[in-house]
Amino acid sequence: MNGSRTRTRRRRLLALVVAGAATVAGLAVASPTYAAETPDNTCPQVEVIGARGSLQPPGLGIILTPLAQQITQQLPQTAHTTALNYPATLYNYVGSVRQGVAEVQRVVAATAAQCADTRFVLMGYSQGAQVMGDALAGGGFGGGSALTADLASRISSVLLFGDPTFTAGESFNVTDGQASGIFPRGAGQLNALADRTQSYCNVDDRFCQNGTSLAAHLDYRSYLGQATEFATDRAGADFGG
Repeated sequence: MNGSRTRTRRRRLLALVVAGAATVAGLAVASPTYAAETPDNTCPQVEVIGARGSLQPPGLGIILTPLAQQITQQLPQTAHTTALNYPATLYNYVGSVRQGVAEVQRVVAATAAQCADTRFVLMGYSQGAQVMGDALAGGGFGGGSALTADLASRISSVLLFGDPTFTAGESFNVTDGQASGIFPRGAGQLNALADRTQSYCNVDDRFCQNGTSLAAHLDYRSYLGQATEFATDRAGADFGG
């Protein structure tokens, strides 16, 4: 029964997002410019890693591009931004999420090994939010282990938008909606990072609220200032600011 319900939800996800793909693809994405970017061969104090939403072209995507720009401009610490290299496809959604999870964990581990003082801001939109959550908590579509405790201690903040695995009632939710998403993660799975996480979910969002509105799923720009403040405050606390 659970398997049948999951397959039905996956088919619904595919149908809904394909229907809105033209809308997403038609939105302009400006080339990002970052004020405090460090060279690729230099250890930043803060590494910002973003996972775009489904069907968006490689890069940070329509929500995370301006967010990364705001965060790096306002951080007093040096920063570097990485757009997660993963498929962000719908036609093999589970495989895409799994590749994203493996890549998040690889990038965090590799950077942490080379840069002892670097802290991480992880952010994801839509499928990218699920990728980040699965990478941190383990299980889920990613099907693997959670990020190790040592690496998790290096996470400064986690910013999730329109997360299909959104679970109602979590302390870190930033939402007016009371429903869970189409693939609810389950209560408590991100408890270890609850004080470092904010999950933004609009009322009636088709995916994070299992609602009816694609427009709500595309409309997270009003939260970018709040998310930026949260990330910069957390980084400040990490570096004694």
